[in-house]
Amino acid sequence: MKDQAEALRRRVERLKINHTAQTRHTKVIAVLSGKGGVGKSVFSLNFALGLHQSGKKTLIIDLDIGMGNIDILLGLHCQHNIVDMIDNQLKIETVITYHESGLGVLTGGSGLSDLFKLNETKFAYFLDQLRELKRHFDFIIFDLGAGMNHDTLQFVKAVHEILLVTTTEPTALTDAYAVVKITHRYANEIPIRCIINRYDSEREVKETWAKLSGVSERFLGKNIHFLGALPRDTAVIKAVKRQKPFLIEEPRSKISSKLKGLIATYLQDEAVHPETSLDSFIFKLKHLFR
Repeated sequence: MKDQAEALRRRVERLKINHTAQTRHTKVIAVLSGKGGVGKSVFSLNFALGLHQSGKKTLIIDLDIGMGNIDILLGLHCQHNIVDMIDNQLKIETVITYHESGLGVLTGGSGLSDLFKLNETKFAYFLDQLRELKRHFDFIIFDLGAGMNHDTLQFVKAVHEILLVTTTEPTALTDAYAVVKITHRYANEIPIRCIINRYDSEREVKETWAKLSGVSERFLGKNIHFLGALPRDTAVIKAVKRQKPFLIEEPRSKISSKLKGLIATYLQDEAVHPETSLDSFIFKLKHLFR
């Protein structure tokens, strides 16, 4: 009798998991920047954490190859990465490392170009493991390298949305426009939202946004969206040195307050937008990569 009750309990749990996987609308986001040094990875990490703190199961995947540092920013030791998963046929749930906050972290371990070169069997296994993520996550955040090369562009074509991080500096703004220009040409259907990081005054934000949105609309006919701006704050430097997200280490700081407001606005906007699915991302990825 006891065995029957245990078997019934396990069956109910499996049904719950399957139902969640079928009803969860996982959104896949690529975080980009035109150049390095604009705070993209710090933003990616804290944005992902903020979503998680808002009740959204979130996974951040570090594909900023060569400059990948999400695990370092969190003070984590990730035993495995995506390459290990593929080469050793590991289950993706055993490769994900969880921060004490509950945020999921997965490191790439290699370049996107290596993913393009996978043989049929390994690529199929990679996609099968990605499908498992819809059982567990509402948002998947890809922290990609600065700039835009062929492999990054192919990957970006499959995501549901792009978050573009820039600063008020002229060089950062020029490189951000270059990203908009390339994505407009090859992936115009992917929406872009812009974050202006490290501003010193509200006037700077207005001028920077006017320039970027103005040239995008004038020369490309591309309508990009302003997600928000984050101020220059010493809380970020302190948090990075302590290998902690500033949302946790300095929750009452000005930048934490601004980011929480930005995330609240983002989630309100999400509530009225069409639903997304991880399956649609994988379908596109399969055809673009092959």
